[in-house]
Amino acid sequence: MPLHFQSLRSSSSGNCLVVRTQKTTVVIDCGLGSIRATREILGQSIASLKDIDLVLISHLHSDHISHYPLRVLEDEGIKLKVHHNCIENLINKHLYGTGSKKLKLEEYDTKKFNVGDLVIEPFEIPHHPDYLTCGFVIYHNDKKIVIATDFKDWDGQLDYFADADFIFVESNHDLELLRMHFNPNSLYHMPNPKTAQLLCMAVKKSKKIPKCIMLGHLSNQRNTPQIAIKEIKTAFKKNGIDNGLKLLTAPPYECSEVINL
Repeated sequence: MPLHFQSLRSSSSGNCLVVRTQKTTVVIDCGLGSIRATREILGQSIASLKDIDLVLISHLHSDHISHYPLRVLEDEGIKLKVHHNCIENLINKHLYGTGSKKLKLEEYDTKKFNVGDLVIEPFEIPHHPDYLTCGFVIYHNDKKIVIATDFKDWDGQLDYFADADFIFVESNHDLELLRMHFNPNSLYHMPNPKTAQLLCMAVKKSKKIPKCIMLGHLSNQRNTPQIAIKEIKTAFKKNGIDNGLKLLTAPPYECSEVINL
């Protein structure tokens, strides 16, 4: 049974990813700017919002979850999962301290759990000190997807990325462009060289190479798709990695192509 991935949005203005099989649909992050935008953007990939089995939140920055998408999830009766250490902050930050009796809010930790025919394994990644952040390994039969955005270092995380069929990973900024247009918040995100190093080490550690790698959360001012891809391909060449590996970037304000595994 095939496994599909699509990025609906990937930028500091909003992030939303979809993983689905014929039986199960999981949305990862839903940081969309209004009720109307949430319905329209999700509808570009999902025929009916009632088909969403779970919305899974990596962390509580507003470009990953915010008040208006929560209202849509509440109205549609869609289940939402956040890390158990983030429940109170979610209520205070995005529900204005009042909570919601109708929102189907659940918690996760770093143990694997099932959603339909998917198995999901959260793992903590270092990002902003005030915002606990998780990446996710998603298993379906013999397939493995790894999703990790908004993090600044991959030390101790390599095993999660090894032997993946598909990797969606942040490659936020170019170091030279960061020097030209400095933003302190960029220090909480992965620069292109660190992402390149992570991917090289992950591929070397793997028994199989990924079918595809997609770079996400590129800074509009401090990166470009061309710069990010060149950095990764140059690192692959230096490390003797097959240059034919499919490498893409997620569009910031449009849907990506669908990755079929």
